[in-house]
Amino acid sequence: MAKDYSELADQVVELVGGAENVTYFTHCITRLRFNLKDKNLAEVDALADLPGTIGALWSGDQLQVIIGPAVGNVYDTIVERSGIESRPAVEEEEADAPAEDEKKGFSINNLFATLSACIVPIIPAMCGAGIIKGTLLALSSCGVLATDTGIYTVLSAISDAPFYFLPVLAAIGASKKFNVDQVLGAVIGCLFIHPTIVALAGTDISVLGLPMHILNYSSTVFPVVISIWIMSKVYRFVDKFVPDVLKIILTPSITLLVMTLVCLGVVGPLGYYFGLVLAQVIQTVFDFAPALGGAILGAIRPFVIFTGMQSVFTPIMMNNLAVLGYDYLSSVHTAATMAAAGMCLGAFLRTKDRDSKESYFSFFVSAFIGITEPALYGLAFRFRKQLIALCAGGAAGGAVASVLDVRLYAPAMPSWISFPAFGDTGVKMLISVAVALVVTVAVSYILGFDDAEQKQ
Repeated sequence: MAKDYSELADQVVELVGGAENVTYFTHCITRLRFNLKDKNLAEVDALADLPGTIGALWSGDQLQVIIGPAVGNVYDTIVERSGIESRPAVEEEEADAPAEDEKKGFSINNLFATLSACIVPIIPAMCGAGIIKGTLLALSSCGVLATDTGIYTVLSAISDAPFYFLPVLAAIGASKKFNVDQVLGAVIGCLFIHPTIVALAGTDISVLGLPMHILNYSSTVFPVVISIWIMSKVYRFVDKFVPDVLKIILTPSITLLVMTLVCLGVVGPLGYYFGLVLAQVIQTVFDFAPALGGAILGAIRPFVIFTGMQSVFTPIMMNNLAVLGYDYLSSVHTAATMAAAGMCLGAFLRTKDRDSKESYFSFFVSAFIGITEPALYGLAFRFRKQLIALCAGGAAGGAVASVLDVRLYAPAMPSWISFPAFGDTGVKMLISVAVALVVTVAVSYILGFDDAEQKQ
């Protein structure tokens, strides 16, 4: 049975000052967009609190009411019931944003808004895949489902797909945000995970005398978002000087040539080289004060994943297993993973919006089993207060794991499901993840959301 949006439609029209106050009305993939005669008549706070809306905010002279996936149905209902003229949907989620962003310059708000615009469209796919992946891991760990069966192979492939190809999906979202050709942007995303590049991961090559350290960029976001932003500048610059008759050939060709060198020679390795220094610093801190080292590593793990720096820590952890017979960094990563689940649970308990509750709970289930990408990109990197909560819980859990000297004796994913790999320190590992979970739930619930922030 189709949902009735009549009441919501009437309330929205009333709170924007009535149909007679609307001069232009359209929508994008998540938002109703109003241009009004008298902005003072709009009751933005009341619109944000309406059941059925996720938020409301001004973007320049345009009032945007955030609905979510049902925006098309709500829009059609408003047009039908109010008599406001129907307009074509806006393709770009932030079609009017680039000029505004350029005027505003860099700020934390702009950074979070940009990340949100690039990642939010991908979240449903990550949630669905995360739940499937986590369930498969749980069933295989318990011996219920063998990993060599056909059903496991097929489901494992679909559950890995959104995360492996995350650079491509993020490139499409970033291309929308920065108003560049989406297919060209997708090609940049494909470059990062091309089989040849993946096969060269961990090696150094030279291109026209430019040294490149090749990494595995699957499941990373930061390199591709930065690359698409740079590409938007390069494309427009090149396009100014190319004759019209050759634009379709030369502009994309030159752009791709330049961006290949920029992506693999500059942007991509940034996280790697920074990670090398960071890893050495953390190693030194661990040697001097394990609790402090655990707290720092637990707090920064979200940024490690976001920038792709986890590739730096993996060899260190493998070397510890080979030389010492155990690794002490993995316990911190495991505690920080549970902190991501705690953040989602705290946000679920705090928010009053039903749609948000459903999303946050799905994030929680995924993170609880060990798949944290939906939590990171759906919550942490969209809402500053939730990111603070995640860092706090990760720091608490990481510090406890280090103080208790939790040790991993065999390679395993950072999840409580892998606690048998922690051997005689397994109980201590469970204590650490419990601390991370409880602390993050508490901080997430207490901090909540900035009103304007949650409406993005």
